[in-house]
Amino acid sequence: MGLAQPKNGPVQQNAPLYDRIFRRLERARWSLADIPFGEIDKGLLDDETLTLLRVNCLMELSSLYATRMFLRDFRENPDFCQFVSVWYYEEMKHYLVLREYLKVYDLAPDVSSFPDLDTEISPSPWPPTLALHYCGELRLGMWYQRWSRETKEPVLSKIYNLIGNDEFRHAACYEEFMEQAIARDPDLLVDFMQAAKWMLVNPNRDKHPTTMKSALETGRSVVDGIEDYEALQKHIQRSISDEDEQNLRRQVLATLSRLAARELEKRRRARVRDDQGAVSPS
Repeated sequence: MGLAQPKNGPVQQNAPLYDRIFRRLERARWSLADIPFGEIDKGLLDDETLTLLRVNCLMELSSLYATRMFLRDFRENPDFCQFVSVWYYEEMKHYLVLREYLKVYDLAPDVSSFPDLDTEISPSPWPPTLALHYCGELRLGMWYQRWSRETKEPVLSKIYNLIGNDEFRHAACYEEFMEQAIARDPDLLVDFMQAAKWMLVNPNRDKHPTTMKSALETGRSVVDGIEDYEALQKHIQRSISDEDEQNLRRQVLATLSRLAARELEKRRRARVRDDQGAVSPS
């Protein structure tokens, strides 16, 4: 599966990215009015798929917690914090469109339970956070595009395709902020590479910032509070192929090669611990 590689030209070191990103995303933006909810064929989805859809909806709600984290950890970068306002709007629209879809089946999540899902994401240096979310958005885009092709219900297929394209565009925005940061401080390339390398070691095919454990006392990840997340994890493992992951790896390495101004054909051989503590070759 090919991954989108938007090209926006070289990033000027001191030029605010928010101005250009806002206009670019606005031109590509879709609305709830574009979704023909009245045309949903309810007979084409089984109970298992609807359970996965509810979990997926609640994972999109986690953008609320990520936004608080971004504004806290990137507080010295007003350009990025302005971009977060657009990212948050679009991510919460993903949550809303999936909830509206579930309403047709009388299966929308109970909003009164949302405070129980609230998760405080641990403070972290912003450079690895930026790279983690760049890779995470690419992986989300990959998931949604795969599910768009596989679902039998046309309206859900359309929704998945729209969300997947959004995620790819968000990844391109994170990439621009990485490029700008390296123009100011080339040493940040090491931080970006290390975080990306960790993201690419993904034996379960589900690695995303929402699945990362918090370093706070609770030790929770965002998905720990979502009932039936294990079912979605198994679905990811079934639906996402080795080829999908390899294509994502090539995309990330191409980006890092461009930022490093030299070709990176593969990750260096090393032993890296994954998020479950297992040691895997990288």
